[in-house]
Amino acid sequence: MPVRRAAALTALLALGLTACSPRTSSGRGAPADSAAPPTGASSPAGPPPPQGPQVTFPWKPGRPQLGMNVYWQDNREDSEEVLRAKARRIVDYIVTLDANSVAISFPFFTSGPLASEVYAGASTPSPRRVGIVLDEFHRSGLRSMLRPILDERSLLAAGIHNWRGNIRPASRDEWFTSYRRLLAPYVKAAHANHATTFVIATELNSLEGDPRWAGLVGESKRAFGGEIAYAVNWDNYVNRPIDMPVERFGIDAYFPLELGDGASVSMLVAGWNRWLEQRTGGPLPGLILSEVGAPAENGAYHHPGVWGTAGGPLNLAVQKRWFTAACQVARQRAMAGLYWWKLDFHVDPARADPRSDMHDSFVGRPAEDAIQSCFSAWGSSSR
Repeated sequence: MPVRRAAALTALLALGLTACSPRTSSGRGAPADSAAPPTGASSPAGPPPPQGPQVTFPWKPGRPQLGMNVYWQDNREDSEEVLRAKARRIVDYIVTLDANSVAISFPFFTSGPLASEVYAGASTPSPRRVGIVLDEFHRSGLRSMLRPILDERSLLAAGIHNWRGNIRPASRDEWFTSYRRLLAPYVKAAHANHATTFVIATELNSLEGDPRWAGLVGESKRAFGGEIAYAVNWDNYVNRPIDMPVERFGIDAYFPLELGDGASVSMLVAGWNRWLEQRTGGPLPGLILSEVGAPAENGAYHHPGVWGTAGGPLNLAVQKRWFTAACQVARQRAMAGLYWWKLDFHVDPARADPRSDMHDSFVGRPAEDAIQSCFSAWGSSSR
């Protein structure tokens, strides 16, 4: 663990495992062959490959994706130089944890649960700016994934049960036409800047199985050339067949476990396996855990996808055990990889304060050790 984070953690542990932390709602609602571009792709001109920490276990087909999710709400004020610098500090941080993959998750918007149109908002990074960051990740040796996520603010404002998985467009034809128009330039940016995976959609439960996906996925595959994936919400993964015409499935794994805060890692592993076995047992080599996270607070096992309440007590141990258990299950089941949720694109990990940061953060906390131990062991065993 780097000296700064070790010192911060030592100071925090000296205070015990509880502290008060303000919490607001989350934004969630290698070598060149490590991310080989599709045939014919070319990288835009840019600075030479950066100097700094190197990817320890470069990804290639057959090796696990040891990943981090970066959530990016663009402020449109950052220059290209600043974008590259922010991407570089993310690289410098995550490679010290032995990551080899990174996912860029970014928001797009709709006006309500019945709306038939989606659009890029002020915080949606443009395709050109996405390309700049993808290029920086590629030059640093990281496998990359691009993940558009429908922002939920307008949906939640219309009712507590209106989230992205419950949208009901008045006209599905118009919705898919609008979505295709939104995605097309991002698919091209992913192709041109060496992304390995494009996630065609995330947690859109109510639209799964729609026949219109076939045309959209086919067009995107031809334009991109790489892997097309879908991120399924944890409830739909076990409750019904996933009817989406993609090459890869990921689970955004926020299922609840009725376990107390003192539950051991082995109890959590058993809970993870019971949940997965509602669908299937044995190895799952075609699956990734596309989002794994939990707040560092009491009760997290009951609601790992709820990022905490303002002023609630911090509990570091529950977060670390959740991360440790998730890794054990992913490795035991021979999954294709795991991506931790999340790093904010604009936040400097070197300035994290584990005593007061939001509860969903793992930076500088014991869960960070769990990540590094996970990736080091998994990467070493896959060589």
